[in-house]
Amino acid sequence: MAHITDLHVQRPPRLIDLVTGPKRLIGALNLYLLGRRAHFSAAVQQALVQTVEDLRPDVVVCTGDLTAIATDDEFEAARTLLRPLLDRQPFVLLAGNHDTYVREAHPGANMRRWFGPWMGPRGARLQRLGEAAFLTVETCRAHLTSRGHTPPGELEQAATLLDTLGMRGRTPEEEGLFVFWCQHYPLRGRSGAPYGPATRCLADAPQVEAVLAARPEISAVLHGHEHHGFRSALPGSRGPIPILNPGASGYAHLPDRRRTAHFCVYDVQGGQLRGVERYAWDGGQFRPEAGGAFATGG
Repeated sequence: MAHITDLHVQRPPRLIDLVTGPKRLIGALNLYLLGRRAHFSAAVQQALVQTVEDLRPDVVVCTGDLTAIATDDEFEAARTLLRPLLDRQPFVLLAGNHDTYVREAHPGANMRRWFGPWMGPRGARLQRLGEAAFLTVETCRAHLTSRGHTPPGELEQAATLLDTLGMRGRTPEEEGLFVFWCQHYPLRGRSGAPYGPATRCLADAPQVEAVLAARPEISAVLHGHEHHGFRSALPGSRGPIPILNPGASGYAHLPDRRRTAHFCVYDVQGGQLRGVERYAWDGGQFRPEAGGAFATGG
């Protein structure tokens, strides 16, 4: 399976887009006046889709931030970009904080207009696809900072969905099923400490961690949000739970800043994660990371 995240597809906003909320206006100024738009590349995003398509994974997971400021033009461009992957194999998708920049009936409502078949209805969602299951949990909202929060009742809903797996005390290895918990926000940082700062973190991360620690079904956590990829771990009832973030998959090649685009490929067999490979954009193509996954950091 392939894990992509944080593409940040950009389209210049219309005037009407800029009057829908201060967050979007601030984001647009950051992109188009302060130069942040140059951090991401449409050519790299196209190459990402082609590379993943050529690898023919059984499943693709995207942990959010398809767009830069959540306009309809950006969502339409993101859907066009991803169409070859959306049509080929199961595609697991959730919203990021950049996809929920303005107040909606509920966070992610506008994104679901464009990606509803791949996101499912509002709330936690469990999909069993072959030897893997994917529990997606919503953690994003319209907020002046980038601080996330899990909606009320979402963690209880997630626990109820895990009960439907019917493991009855059996481990994922015994069941032959590997269960990924997928959300946008990190729980732990590169050093293994709780992720911060407070303006960019998940406000109720301790509550999420408590659920993960109590549920032996969870095999690994996938997330995005932090553009520099890393692997960490969380204490669990059966030992450390791997936490995996490839880093921004839509980055431009910026070697002077030690930044480039990445995505991950996971080999799951028999209820175990047997391999992790991270692909890095070298300015011309995506290649497996030299020295093994996360060897180069960033």
